[in-house]
Amino acid sequence: MIGPVLIVEDQPAEAQALYELLSWSRRPAVVAPDLRTARQRLLELRPTVIVLDLNLPDGDGLAWLRELRARPFGWSLTILVVSGRTDPDHIAEALLSGADDYVTKPYAPQELLARIAVAERLVALRAGFRWLAAFRPALPAHGRYPSAGILVLRPSDSRSSQHLLPEWARWAHGLRQENGLLLPIPDGSLLALFPSVARALDALRRALHGAAPWRAVLHIGSVSVGWLESPGLAAGAMFGEAVEEALRLAYLLPAGLWVITDPAYAALPAPPTARPWPPAAELTGLPAWELLRGNF
Repeated sequence: MIGPVLIVEDQPAEAQALYELLSWSRRPAVVAPDLRTARQRLLELRPTVIVLDLNLPDGDGLAWLRELRARPFGWSLTILVVSGRTDPDHIAEALLSGADDYVTKPYAPQELLARIAVAERLVALRAGFRWLAAFRPALPAHGRYPSAGILVLRPSDSRSSQHLLPEWARWAHGLRQENGLLLPIPDGSLLALFPSVARALDALRRALHGAAPWRAVLHIGSVSVGWLESPGLAAGAMFGEAVEEALRLAYLLPAGLWVITDPAYAALPAPPTARPWPPAAELTGLPAWELLRGNF
């Protein structure tokens, strides 16, 4: 998953039950009891999955759904409507207004978690298949990398991908010097794949020297790679649980923090100086070490 799940629900008991269900499944989540709070949380936390009730105290959830889809970033969101209304016309209206899925209350917890997992896959697909041709790597054919080094870099602010182009361009060369397969994604992050964690670590040293505000995650795991081209655009994607884990952790990092996950740290022949970063295990179930850049 990339980003926390935003729960927009005005009934406290239902919101708490869903929050606890997501926490149990190791998904970071935040609750908004009304549209005013939901708009604020959207700007603050940049969630990519929204679980939306339609009957809210200060407005119509369906109208907000249409409003989101009309905004430039709206289609980077995956929106799951959860409602007590079961009539087919209303369900069809919600889906045609831009909802990615519709779940009726009361719902079975295992079904809702499965639908949220589908929503997370949509997030990964949308992130992977929207990026500029100027940064197109030499993507191989569809394939699987059993032990790739994964590097995720996130900016500390919410600048658009267009405003980040100069920084992407400056770092792309350094990342590729270590045989990195580079994938800028629309929220401003950079995702790069390397033959090993050691190469990813060298690329981090090379590309981010003096770039304190950026956050970085080094991870390792099995990754699948695919690609798609169309007139004027080239799109690539990296898929798999390891990619989702690294992205989820990157969204939680404070500005300027660099971490390396426990499996990646153990895979290095000469690990750099680091100290445990407890929130990684607490929030994502993924133990990680903070890289101490003074000795890095």
